[in-house]
Amino acid sequence: MSTKDNHFSRRDFLKHTALGVVGAGIGMNGFRNLQAAFGADEQLSSFYKSRVIAVKNNGIMKDGKPDQKIVRNMMDEGMFTLTGKKTTAEAWRTFFTPEDVVGIKVNPIGGVKLSTRPEVVNAIVLGLIAAGVKENNIIIWDRFSYHLITAGFPLNQGSGGVRCYGTEPTAGYDKATYYESLDDDYTLRQDDGARSLFSNIVTKHVTTIINVPVMKDHGIAGVTLCLKNLAFGAVNNTQRFHPTPYFCDPASAEICAHPVLSGKVRLHIVDALQACFDGGPAGMKTWTMWNEERLFFGTDPVAIDRIGLEIIDKKRKENNYPSVFQKARHIATAEKKGLGVYDRKNIALVELNV
Repeated sequence: MSTKDNHFSRRDFLKHTALGVVGAGIGMNGFRNLQAAFGADEQLSSFYKSRVIAVKNNGIMKDGKPDQKIVRNMMDEGMFTLTGKKTTAEAWRTFFTPEDVVGIKVNPIGGVKLSTRPEVVNAIVLGLIAAGVKENNIIIWDRFSYHLITAGFPLNQGSGGVRCYGTEPTAGYDKATYYESLDDDYTLRQDDGARSLFSNIVTKHVTTIINVPVMKDHGIAGVTLCLKNLAFGAVNNTQRFHPTPYFCDPASAEICAHPVLSGKVRLHIVDALQACFDGGPAGMKTWTMWNEERLFFGTDPVAIDRIGLEIIDKKRKENNYPSVFQKARHIATAEKKGLGVYDRKNIALVELNV
């Protein structure tokens, strides 16, 4: 195991890692609950404002498909380090209870080429079940059902097994819960005008959410990581936010900050086993993809996105592509909305090799 940005003992590290997190993922109330559970005081919260855990397995993508056992081991190690717990059940119980209905928000738009991998989701499901969450109370979801199918997630609306379905055409939208904004191209507004309705999955079907994006660039927003995956998968009427001068900002941040969403998101796990530095969200080519071979864990989507942005931007520069830092301004906006930490000096990246 190796760590960076870290100059204290592993025992202290595990305690601080579990507690020193601020962001929308668990919110301040959840943070205080964690402090109470771990017997910590307020002073610990300022030790580090945010941590991002990165777990790597060299060679896991050698054959183009990850080994399920290795992915599960990576998932365990990431959760152990994030929470300071020693068993799978204890680690996942830090965030979830047997009474929860957990929505796993994936990013399936890249099809088989680059979407949240079923192996990663399977490992999450096993963790949730170990924590006592009922299998049928786990819902894999995104905006469109056909994207889920093409990414390898069979639909299931039944009373047995893990459920999987999209907002369209299955769950529909909640007309009473919406994000309203005039920071858009009004010519691209759809039937709901200046309102983007939240999915019924978010407002009615689940009690908690795990956000599981992939690591890739985005031709308009710079990158698609935690914030954009969550925001634009949770509401409709999003095309209006894409054109200049908006580039999905501030909509991505403001949608994530909406209480109906921020109040339910507890954990972010980025599938970066493979990644893309150009052509996202769905037009990536073989030569613009690489094997990052890592999973990223955290409760702060801003900090994770900041780290991911650096990684993608570095890969672009290595391949003589222009920087996307200026495009990805929605990440800094999210900090202003209270969603997490953008300043790199206040983010601790902890890297493990397993």
